[in-house]
Amino acid sequence: VFVINRTVDWIFIIFFLLVLVFCLYAIYDSAMVYEEASNSGIAKEFILEEDDGRRKIDFESLLAVNNDVMGWIVLDGTNVDQMILHGDDNSFYLSHGYDGKYAMAGSAFMDSRNSRNWDDAYILIFGHNMNDDLMFGQLRRYHEKKFFDEHQTGTLYTPNGDYALRVEAELVVSKDASEIYSVAQSRIDATPFLNYINTHADQKRGELEPSRKYIALSTCQGQTNMRQVVVLSYDPNAKL
Repeated sequence: VFVINRTVDWIFIIFFLLVLVFCLYAIYDSAMVYEEASNSGIAKEFILEEDDGRRKIDFESLLAVNNDVMGWIVLDGTNVDQMILHGDDNSFYLSHGYDGKYAMAGSAFMDSRNSRNWDDAYILIFGHNMNDDLMFGQLRRYHEKKFFDEHQTGTLYTPNGDYALRVEAELVVSKDASEIYSVAQSRIDATPFLNYINTHADQKRGELEPSRKYIALSTCQGQTNMRQVVVLSYDPNAKL
């Protein structure tokens, strides 16, 4: 009986230690994801300031680190302040940082079918829906009319110039919505995309104009097949 009791005690101790190790790892893992998400796209050493106080991105230095860096998007008054990358597929930057190294929080990135020079009529950008409104976590707030109405501007920074962004619309769609996610055609002719947004948007500024270029920021909605989408636009002929 004594031997059996000792064995049971050891089994309990080992089980307790395994649970403790698992819990500690879970805490560490969550902390690392939070830290990476906080800094993903916010490599502050690349953010400069002009004499007039305007932000400037040191793309020369960034491209020396990784030529997959395409630009940077900021939505005023929100936590959306993200470097944008472009990979060979739509998987790599789900789990890699701007330096190309593994990062649990991943990065915001263009659909791989989009061109790398912002010339497309329609550009799709993915980013994780993180806790504490990090990365694209705050996009869900655009579903609220008050938040949508009060946060309608931003800036697109690219190596070839900067542009004023306008928040055009918000909607929740299935991950299979071809008008949003079939980029191969829409990048050339955005008409089906524009028609879909004009018809299905939950929040909308007005009718979308074909003369502007459009960007859709897309993030997941938990463990569902639905996606949160915020539509931006800019005038390609009006650099800041």
